Amino acid sequence: MKKMLFVAVLLLGLFCKWPTSVFAADSSWLKLSLWGDIAAAASHNNLNYVHGLDLGIGSTTDHICGVQLDLAYSRVNNEFYGVQTSWIYASAPEFSGVQSSLIDVADQFTGVQWGGLNLANRDFTGVQLGFVNVDLNDFTGVQFSFVNYTEKFTGVQAGFVNVAKDVNGLQLGLVNYTENVYGLQIGLVNVATKNWLPAMIIVNGRF
Repeated sequence: MKKMLFVAVLLLGLFCKWPTSVFAADSSWLKLSLWGDIAAAASHNNLNYVHGLDLGIGSTTDHICGVQLDLAYSRVNNEFYGVQTSWIYASAPEFSGVQSSLIDVADQFTGVQWGGLNLANRDFTGVQLGFVNVDLNDFTGVQFSFVNYTEKFTGVQAGFVNVAKDVNGLQLGLVNYTENVYGLQIGLVNVATKNWLPAMIIVNGRF
């Protein structure tokens, strides 16, 4: 736990670039949450804007630039910049930084998702690490897990099963599936349905 907090504080300086138009001048530097809105904050007792630490059992906050660390769940309703972690569930619509829990959920994501199930509903730029990674739109970066899925992929997919509608880069796994590939598929079964060789063992691709 001490190492996790130390890393979180170090990463805070990398990701806390909150625009002044969004950041409230009377934001709190510390928020302690029992559950949801049952919380107290210092120094302005602003429960919606936190620039610093948000700690608790289960926390819901509108805007955070800093570290949100909870036992059960961490939720942000709008922008998050920093490190968000909990045991079970973490979510934020607009996320920049590191998100880590059993289930990670975001809409627009930049950074690292590290958990059991990682879900991004819109564009993702960065790294997904977990057991199942899902991005429902454009993905740029690295997906590494047992099962990886995205619509349009640029980068590296590595896992037992990799699925993407369009691939620009590398799929590395036991089963690789796509419609269009510009790059390589390396695995036991490689399927690119619109390729001139739609199915190959070991290697498939197009440049």
